[in-house]
Amino acid sequence: MHRSTGQATLEFLLLAGLAAVLTIGLGAALASGAAASTADALRRALRPPSPAHDDTWAIGSATWAPLIRRYAPLVVLERDRYGEDASVPVDFARCRARKCARFGIARSVVYVHLVRRPDAAYIHYWFYYPDSRTTHLPDAGLGTHRDDWEGMIVRLAADGAAARATAHGGLAGAGPWWATAPGWRPIGPRPVLYRASGSHANGFTQADIDVAGDRWNGTLGDVTPTFIAADAARSLRRRFDPAASPPWMKRLWRDPNAAGTGSDGTQGREVAAARAWAAAREGLGGLTR
Repeated sequence: MHRSTGQATLEFLLLAGLAAVLTIGLGAALASGAAASTADALRRALRPPSPAHDDTWAIGSATWAPLIRRYAPLVVLERDRYGEDASVPVDFARCRARKCARFGIARSVVYVHLVRRPDAAYIHYWFYYPDSRTTHLPDAGLGTHRDDWEGMIVRLAADGAAARATAHGGLAGAGPWWATAPGWRPIGPRPVLYRASGSHANGFTQADIDVAGDRWNGTLGDVTPTFIAADAARSLRRRFDPAASPPWMKRLWRDPNAAGTGSDGTQGREVAAARAWAAAREGLGGLTR
């Protein structure tokens, strides 16, 4: 009887050790870029999640928490030329006014959402700002509205990590958000994300945050936001300006490969206009403003 109990205990320890090795192996495979082992690890990890496997679970998961931290962006903030906007991404449950979202004062946060598919995993990083102004003009500029949501999505697959970032209803990736096919941009740990003043559009270079030819106005500073589970934020059922749909109302929430940030996954009207301007500017020999 004593021998049988000891054998069961040994088998349990072996199984526990195997589970730990598999968990550690997923993070190591993704970090090393070993395509075959990464694909196998993802195939095991991306099984259909149970109802308990939500965003709150992901942030605390031994498997996913290290990956969420690894690919969380460093957000570099553009300085507003009029000094109107110094907002950092904040927790909307605590702050929905520009005065409490100022750089150097406010706690910077990012809402994290995990989507798992058979061949890839997608980590969403969503930022909330109290307001938005599409132009660089002071208050009452074109496109001014309350509330603003912008974000970045990281795709983890057998071929490594890649990302897209939201801007003006479009998505920047390997190319700017107005490109015909921006695609996904290969990234490493802690990617740098440039954030425009006013509109809060995102890009992976300083030249990609607004229309072609727009110049970076200088750096206000940078922030590394802390994590909040996006599904927990969704459960608060807060209302936002009709011009600023929260991420859970976008098709991107469930379909990270959607073409744009609209509720139906389409691009905003600004994309077509910016594309036409880029083409015209190229035809004029790269004329700058």
